[in-house]
Amino acid sequence: MLRGVSLRLPTVYGAGPGPHGNGVVTSMVRRALAGEPLPVWNEGSVERDLLHVRDAARAFAACLDRAQALAGRHWVVGTGRPVRVADLFGAVARSVAAHTGAPRVPVVSVAAPATATAADARGTVIDASAFRAVTGWRPRQSLPGALDELVATLAGHG
Repeated sequence: MLRGVSLRLPTVYGAGPGPHGNGVVTSMVRRALAGEPLPVWNEGSVERDLLHVRDAARAFAACLDRAQALAGRHWVVGTGRPVRVADLFGAVARSVAAHTGAPRVPVVSVAAPATATAADARGTVIDASAFRAVTGWRPRQSLPGALDELVATLAGHG
């Protein structure tokens, strides 16, 4: 019998293997590199748990070592350190300005589009303590350092 493990991840960010990464963090870095304002919905007060791609990969690798103990359940994986979307976009703007020498782009509040869902207005905080207890996994990447790395990569300096 084959038993599986399910990991539920928050927003995952970081440089990918190709030139066209996606996701909200990468999209905002690209906008800032292009000198465009960073639009944040409704003041950006919603909080998100952000997980670096290397930490996500390490979580999946931890499943291989503890497959029997993890099998048959859903496990949430995240940092447990939410960040306000407006603060995240501000950090993106500062990092891009520091790497390029260009003026910092503004973070501007805009209305959420008609396609936004109720989930877009809710914050997410992940409690990965159960997964950590079984696997010993912990996130290692700091958001400021990982953002700087992503900006450097996308700007061609990394």
